[in-house]
Amino acid sequence: MSLRCSRLLVQRVAVPLLQTSRQVHSRAKSTMVSAAIRAEQNTTPVITSALPAQHLTAKVIFDSNATADFKYIWLRDNCQCPACVDPSTKQKLVDTPSLDVNVKPSSLTINEAGQLQITWDEAGHTHKSEYDPAWLLKYGQSFMHNNFECESVDVDQVSQRPEFELWDRTTIWASFPEISYNEMMESDSGLLQWLDMFYRFGVAVLRGVPTEKGKIQDVVKRFAYVKETQYGLTFDVINKPVEGSHLAYTGVALAHHTDMNYREKSPGMQLLHCLKANDPKLSETDPGGRSFFADGFRIARWLEENEPAAFHILTSTPVRFAIKNEGQQYAALWPILCTNSDGDVTEVHYNNRTMKPLQAPTHVITPFYHAYKLFSEKLVEASSGLEFNMVPGDLVAFNNRRVLHGRTAFDVTKVDRHLQGCYVDIDEAFSKYDSLRAKFHKVQ
Repeated sequence: MSLRCSRLLVQRVAVPLLQTSRQVHSRAKSTMVSAAIRAEQNTTPVITSALPAQHLTAKVIFDSNATADFKYIWLRDNCQCPACVDPSTKQKLVDTPSLDVNVKPSSLTINEAGQLQITWDEAGHTHKSEYDPAWLLKYGQSFMHNNFECESVDVDQVSQRPEFELWDRTTIWASFPEISYNEMMESDSGLLQWLDMFYRFGVAVLRGVPTEKGKIQDVVKRFAYVKETQYGLTFDVINKPVEGSHLAYTGVALAHHTDMNYREKSPGMQLLHCLKANDPKLSETDPGGRSFFADGFRIARWLEENEPAAFHILTSTPVRFAIKNEGQQYAALWPILCTNSDGDVTEVHYNNRTMKPLQAPTHVITPFYHAYKLFSEKLVEASSGLEFNMVPGDLVAFNNRRVLHGRTAFDVTKVDRHLQGCYVDIDEAFSKYDSLRAKFHKVQ
């Protein structure tokens, strides 16, 4: 089975609507480049020169002294005229495989509008392409810096997302991500606020949700749709005294984990709605069943900065996760920490209960266990976590590929606890988030 690491790439430009304080994935090696690019994008660029260069290339020079070499085949493939790009959907109409890889222009000029204008001779007729300076500067970043830079490329300026905020116990309680059910359900501004908290912190709480089964689906319908899994559209986290039941349906403690690492793609968003729970104020001792969460991205950042060898092991060692539950079996391979091409952590896959015997070269075994122990010890530190008793009417949503969750043990004969849960495709939630941010940006 091949190793699959999806890349949930984060757009990194702060916006006036919701300012944030810290960049999550920006790495030291690219900070100055990104700053220069943003500075360039804040002014209207001008093409000062465009001329043919070697190896089927057009050299474009901007007034900021930025220079990019655009291959002719790339320019022809990305012509923006209505015959090549549908004006309404922005989908490409040009048939890329039919183009001549060694295509050359018959003319290359800067027109009166300041655009790069190219004329191509094609099968007895001419084709004219015009490229705006801002478009060329935007998409020429990888050519300027000779890398795979794609930051902010495919998202409109008004909808670029803010930065993630890494958190520990102190910082999360200082700005607890919560909002009332009524505000979220009855206004787009409330929904945007809740989705923004979910995006930035990876966890967001609704208060005062009616304690009726199915209300969780009404919440999801405000921004997406429920993702059906082997557990159904929704699932009830209650005590099920049935042999072979999932451990979540018992009173045992559930250590920090992410869900469904044994699937081809674990769900990105999870919601849990508290329908029943003992009031902790009525008990002299902790009744148990407390929910807790931790920011896996923050733990990964700590590991990268303090134990780089361990970080490398956890990002490069495939681990098999598997489960057999009520006759159904699933298995998949993931590293504990998934990274993108820049080495930035994009997903966390951690579940000690479903992790199978490590299959790796002998020399990897001891370093892996050392790295796994370091990550786990940091994870369970009191300073790393958010912990509280969910009470009836609470609903918590969290990024299942970033935030690890769990619960303390409870006595099923003394504690009456009922949570209803479901999963959501996280890109649906982020799509709604983007559209609302664009909407409110235009209103301002």
